[in-house]
Amino acid sequence: MTQRSNCQLRCVIAGLGRIGSTLQKDSLREKPATHAEAIADNPHTILTAGADPSKKHRREFQADWNSVQIYDDAEEMVRNENPDILHIASWTDTHPKLLEMGFHYRIPVIVCEKPLANSIADIRPVMEMAKSESTRVVVNHERRFSRDYQSIRKIINSNALGELLSLNSRLYMGGNKPSRKTIYHDGTHMIDIVRFLCDADIDIQQALGNPEKPGGKLLVIGSIGKTDITIDISGSRDHLVFELDLSFTSGRVRIGNGTYEIWKSEESPYYSGFRSLVREKGEWNCATGYFSGMMNHVVSLSLNPRQKSKSSLKDGYMALKTIEQILKLAECSEIPTERSTSL
Repeated sequence: MTQRSNCQLRCVIAGLGRIGSTLQKDSLREKPATHAEAIADNPHTILTAGADPSKKHRREFQADWNSVQIYDDAEEMVRNENPDILHIASWTDTHPKLLEMGFHYRIPVIVCEKPLANSIADIRPVMEMAKSESTRVVVNHERRFSRDYQSIRKIINSNALGELLSLNSRLYMGGNKPSRKTIYHDGTHMIDIVRFLCDADIDIQQALGNPEKPGGKLLVIGSIGKTDITIDISGSRDHLVFELDLSFTSGRVRIGNGTYEIWKSEESPYYSGFRSLVREKGEWNCATGYFSGMMNHVVSLSLNPRQKSKSSLKDGYMALKTIEQILKLAECSEIPTERSTSL
């Protein structure tokens, strides 16, 4: 690993598994793809240490980043290393305690993986503690920092395609995974990016389905401002889909994993006297910068104490709160399996 100057921001990572370090070995993923790699690639930061209770993870991490210290205890790491930035990339149930520890040691900036916790009850003490602390938190809802999603937000804000009328989203992940697990894992990204694109909170009106059923379906119906939304979270497929379909008065956008389409309303080439949607762009053909963009923002926060986080503790809390609202509504409802023929 290249030596860096002493003026660089010192970063440590709690949790040395996939998102912490090892996903960098996935040859198909856009790089950087991990916290360790994002730190190493940024000219303003230096990776000084990592902590994980797993000996296997510590050994792999040290082999990949051979000039850094390793610890089996995150608090010992923080005491010894005195970092400028703490990255929390550990299991979800450890996030609240690690955030509290970061506040206690007055670490200037903390990056925390999503979701913030397993429940609102678990994260509520952290929210209270944060009110009296100067530490700022960046929740790694990575699509907020991705250039393709940022471009769609500009389209919405500028009314380039007219008013956003509806937003339908689909998350299909894992053949037999219950939708409860999916909504906490990648569903938090879906909920957060809808809030980010529309710059408002989601009003959940219905949630239909059985979140505990392996491979089952969870259909969420609601609104955000004047825009109607649906979120379809389902299993029973052998492939991954993360996709948003946005309908405007004069256009359409589809964006997701491997998807970037912009359609505009034009005089129809098919029917006289009508207008049709014509595809203007059919792909995003450059790097999205999702992880490097997050890291650049973290550096900017570190250098500007008055700057606010673009993916704050409150944003992470609202995603978690929305998940719990969805699951609570789903407990009282189920998607009908057959139509009634009675009168």
